[in-house]
Amino acid sequence: MISLIGIGTAGENIVNCFKNNKEYRAYIISDNVQRNSKYKHKLKSYKNLEDYEEKPPKLQKFFKDIGDHVQVFLCGSARSANATLSILQHIKDKKIDIFYVQPDVDLLIGVPKLQERAIFGILQEYARSGLFNSFTVFSNPILEQIIGSVPIKKYFETINQTIYYSVHYKNLFDHTNPVIGNLTHPSEVQRIRALGRIDPKNLKENWFFDLDASRDVCYYICISKNRLENDGDLHQTIIGQLKKKPRNAFKNVTYAIYESPFETDFGFCVAHTNAIQKTLDKLEQE
Repeated sequence: MISLIGIGTAGENIVNCFKNNKEYRAYIISDNVQRNSKYKHKLKSYKNLEDYEEKPPKLQKFFKDIGDHVQVFLCGSARSANATLSILQHIKDKKIDIFYVQPDVDLLIGVPKLQERAIFGILQEYARSGLFNSFTVFSNPILEQIIGSVPIKKYFETINQTIYYSVHYKNLFDHTNPVIGNLTHPSEVQRIRALGRIDPKNLKENWFFDLDASRDVCYYICISKNRLENDGDLHQTIIGQLKKKPRNAFKNVTYAIYESPFETDFGFCVAHTNAIQKTLDKLEQE
């Protein structure tokens, strides 16, 4: 079982998408919580951002039954994100994966902009040093572009569902033997990641974050049972497409093929790097 921690409103809403899966146990830490309970803890709000670290919440009892593998979801521009390190201090002996939602940084100004940059950089440094198992980034503007037309009232719901879907199936793949493939684990120093979805027809990637200096890239390809049993050219076609992917001494390409639980094909890709990603808005680029 994987333990999930949702920090702040965004983290809470994403973690709630997992609630119908018995493979997870969800913990919510947010100022939206009205009353503390076994799996929900009200996070105090502070005017001064420094108070989130200097006045850490007491969570020893709250986390007493948390599992050894923990996945944490948060948005870097939320005030609650400032409490992330003080929250995770209580479970520093666990295997921690950070899933970081980056807002549209072009629209951030003042303190929220500085805060997002600081948290984005600090959490990556913690991951690269090995204190976190991984740091995965999702960009809201990129997700919106990939998803396409999204009504305003369904904007965050749609994005959160996309994040849930990709993380859940990545977890599922990690605990399922593929039908065939040469999937290998990337180097331990490559703890910064981006996820994306692929078109199973041509393996074209749609990355949920533009990862700079990507190294190992893994393709998780789900094919319907009918095609796995009857398409004699399928494996040769997939291998041919993979061989066209950019590779060099620093960049490997691996893959695994799974049986799809649906009648349709789908897939995801994961890119890894050890390079710290920078936050650059359009004004700075100009």
